Amino acid sequence: MHNTTGAISPVTPTPVSVSIARHAALDVPPILPSTGAWYLAFIFRRWPMLSREDNELLTRTGPGTPMGALLRQYWMPVVQSTELPAGGRVKRVQIMSERLIAYRSPNGIAGLVGEFCPHRGASLYFGRNEEGGMRCPYHGWKFAPNGQCVDMPSEPAESNFASKVCHVAYPCVERGGIVFAYMGQGTPPPVPEFEFMRYPDNHIFTSKRVQDCNWFQAMEGGIDSSHISFLHAPLRHDAAEITTDMDRVSFGVGAAVATGDRAPRFEVVDTDYGVLIGARRNEPDGRWHWRITQYCLPFWTMPPAGVGEKVIQSHIWVPMDDTHVVNWMVTWHVERPLTPEEIQLHVEGKGAHVCDYAPEIPEPYGDVRTAANRDNDYFMDWNVHQTRMYCGIPGFGVQDQAVQESQGPIVDRTIERLGTSDTAIIQVRKRLIAAARALRERGTRAPGVDRPQSFCVRSASIILPAGAPWVEPVTPLVVPRADQSLTLA
Repeated sequence: MHNTTGAISPVTPTPVSVSIARHAALDVPPILPSTGAWYLAFIFRRWPMLSREDNELLTRTGPGTPMGALLRQYWMPVVQSTELPAGGRVKRVQIMSERLIAYRSPNGIAGLVGEFCPHRGASLYFGRNEEGGMRCPYHGWKFAPNGQCVDMPSEPAESNFASKVCHVAYPCVERGGIVFAYMGQGTPPPVPEFEFMRYPDNHIFTSKRVQDCNWFQAMEGGIDSSHISFLHAPLRHDAAEITTDMDRVSFGVGAAVATGDRAPRFEVVDTDYGVLIGARRNEPDGRWHWRITQYCLPFWTMPPAGVGEKVIQSHIWVPMDDTHVVNWMVTWHVERPLTPEEIQLHVEGKGAHVCDYAPEIPEPYGDVRTAANRDNDYFMDWNVHQTRMYCGIPGFGVQDQAVQESQGPIVDRTIERLGTSDTAIIQVRKRLIAAARALRERGTRAPGVDRPQSFCVRSASIILPAGAPWVEPVTPLVVPRADQSLTLA
């Protein structure tokens, strides 16, 4: 790979025809740097659905699973920094089927330990948050941030038993107002340098919510740029008062819907950090309207920003277990603080954020369960549904949640039928399956973990002449740092 500043860094790919012929003989789908219509037709005809084995690989993230092992190679968002007062109340969390306690010690250091004491299983949620670690409420055992038991007051003074007990604990760092933990083995890799991590807190608005479905089907919605012409759209694409209002918080969705082109053509390009996704719609004047989504390994998605837009958004889809996901949403302005009016639109759920929560329950992430949910049909307004909008559920975020949860706890991908609008989803599946298998079978290091600067990217939109290539023109829009390049994989 070449890393010329400000340039695209290509590699020389295997010729497409040779790659397809070789993979067809092996009955394995090829992974190519970009896709054309004839290639897609070949892929959809030969590999129309996932095997049950591959579906299990993608969706299962608990201990001992290949995908769980892969995800653990990356830093995990746990809680917002403001949720942990120094020496104060702790938080129940759950990540990849592990129940954990997040806390901030009196000296201000964030920590993450297993919820249940290794002595006799009492919950450390009820423990004492002390200088130097968490103390179990049952028999007083105290655990340092690295999990080592440092005090056993219930044992004789001459006992050295404490030195032999080490509890589950994970190192934490804080970036962009979020506490991240590394849950893998060995020395943690560098923290990925996402752009919002460079800005003051007043440039950023963050929310999160629990969704009752598998992490991967939720994330697939985040890389699917075709559904905006339906799920989030008015019944008439030329309803200017609606599409204009949408773009107060959707940053380009209304403009894309207003083109009237409901069947975008997709192209995808593998990068060292994930996949660069281009969705092309035809403008009424014949120009091409490209909306650029970023997929960043392993569970970050950036929906397209509008043309010239300075507000960028990202989802982070963190598995709680195999049937629940924490859907993080981070919005940031690249030039100035967000205004109170801008933040209020997000708080009210006008866009992709959902901040209207049900009463708190004593479970992991029990304070971010949405008020709109399956039990109340997500506050569906049937009059709006019939007269004004394609879907009468209020708010983009709740609309997405409703359809993702309606697919069931875990989608059975052995029976799905995919079209060309699913190009990006297919490519992301292949990247993750290949990475998980490479780690399991050959110990190959997870892609991107050693290149933290590569994750400093943005989404974008651009209007180009019909027939013009898109990757090179969008590169300065999606790569904000002057010392950075877009490195294709």
